[in-house]
Amino acid sequence: MLERVIENWLDRASEKSFQIPFSHMLINEGYKIIHVSRHCGMELGKDIIAIDADGTPCAFQLKGAKNGKISLSQWREDSISAQLQDLVMTAIDHPSVDATKPHRSFFVTNGNLEEEVSRAISDMNRTWERQGQPYGIETIVRGEFLEMALNLGTNLLPSGLPDTTLEQRFLQLFQEMGNDVLPKEKLTALIESVLPFGYVKTNDRSRKPSKAACSRAISGAAVLCSISTSSFDEKNNHVAVIEAWVIFLSYTLALAERWDLDPKYWKNEFEMAKQAIYNKLEDLYDEVKEAPYLTEGNALADPPFYRVRLTWLVAYMSILGLWRRFENKRADETDVFIKEFCLENRRKLYMWGEAAAPQFLAAMWYQKKVISTPEPDFLLKALIEVICHVNKPKGEELLANPYYDANSVMPHLLGIAEKPLDERFRGNSYVLEGLVHLFVRRNFKQHTWPLWPDVTRISVTTFKPKKLWHLYKWNNREGVLEIAYPKHTQDWSELRTMAQESGGAYVPKLIKTEPVLFLLFLCVYPHRMNASIMRWLDSELMRI
Repeated sequence: MLERVIENWLDRASEKSFQIPFSHMLINEGYKIIHVSRHCGMELGKDIIAIDADGTPCAFQLKGAKNGKISLSQWREDSISAQLQDLVMTAIDHPSVDATKPHRSFFVTNGNLEEEVSRAISDMNRTWERQGQPYGIETIVRGEFLEMALNLGTNLLPSGLPDTTLEQRFLQLFQEMGNDVLPKEKLTALIESVLPFGYVKTNDRSRKPSKAACSRAISGAAVLCSISTSSFDEKNNHVAVIEAWVIFLSYTLALAERWDLDPKYWKNEFEMAKQAIYNKLEDLYDEVKEAPYLTEGNALADPPFYRVRLTWLVAYMSILGLWRRFENKRADETDVFIKEFCLENRRKLYMWGEAAAPQFLAAMWYQKKVISTPEPDFLLKALIEVICHVNKPKGEELLANPYYDANSVMPHLLGIAEKPLDERFRGNSYVLEGLVHLFVRRNFKQHTWPLWPDVTRISVTTFKPKKLWHLYKWNNREGVLEIAYPKHTQDWSELRTMAQESGGAYVPKLIKTEPVLFLLFLCVYPHRMNASIMRWLDSELMRI
């Protein structure tokens, strides 16, 4: 069944939707990906730039086949001949590629070529050969493409896991409509089932999985992640696609730390997925910039959800702004719009549950970069007040802990839930301690003390995983759940000392080089946030 699903996906895919999985297939074939164009229409037709195993630069032009084949009419209508001319004759312009070195050129399609199109490509190749051009057009058509996909997709079944289990998880995701929230439980179960986190049993003995097996599994998981969530990509559900790749990256890092893998076994896949996330953030930016209104579906029914969505958008635009600063990208109109959008909407954010806390922090950290007033710092104070009021010991309001997403919480906040939540949140918080520490760091002593009596009435809950790499997992039962109350009487200097600690003891080592990506991870995995992580992120992001 897995083979049929992959074949079905390939037949209906566009060049945009098969660009990322094809890139991961290339990595599995020994290529190093240098660049992936954002809209599959990169200038000069080079949708993917890579280096092959022999060190030769390669350029790939992708084209989705209409009705299963590249016909002569599509060849003419889409100006494919001119694109291939540029692909071959124009040097690769990228700082990681020697422009003086001849490059290989590939025309890739998910369909077949009509006889007239094959003849046209052969004629072009003969012309270039007579001109002394070292490389012509090489083609990868449906059969070769499908074989590359199946080589990764169908050889991933781990021992001990029934084939039907993996196939059912894959099929359930593949059949999603794509216009709703990403079913994270399903995706994490799929990815976790194909990555070798456990020891391999052979001849009654247990051993670590080989590094090559880990590398291959990561490539395969990337392809399955992309194909299984392709419906979300087709519906331009950018947030869901971003979340999918964040989940893939988190499990990639988990496997790398679990077995202490050298970067050569996982770094290419990591960088590819990171680029896919950045591209999707830019796609989201384009959508926000062009949208006259930020409503979804029925405008009359949308108001209760509008501020939830707006909070997400401000957070993601803030992360994009921070990411651009982190990578020292040249400031342009993108940064101007992000600043205007985030500042214009900064007072419309909605703390619907503690899972929204990372979104508020993203907004706060970005605002600290673009305005010089203390206003962003007092967003921390506002969050502390909300948590202390809504979750006070005898309160009747609802502020769910970070294990509950917006879809779970909103029916209860709107009073339309069929049955009440089994869990109660009064008198407890997962994020309050970290928020207090960040506010204390700003040295607002006179504003902190009036909050302290209410803060001491809220118990602080922290989950500490047994091993650091467990933090990357969506579900994890190995660890300790600690619950404590702040001191009723607290010395300011002692509190300041606690607030200033930022060693990142609960931050896994591989993510420490990617603070902005880690912030995005927390927006997707809000239940992994704790005070130690918040302090570390505050120190790192303030350096950008």
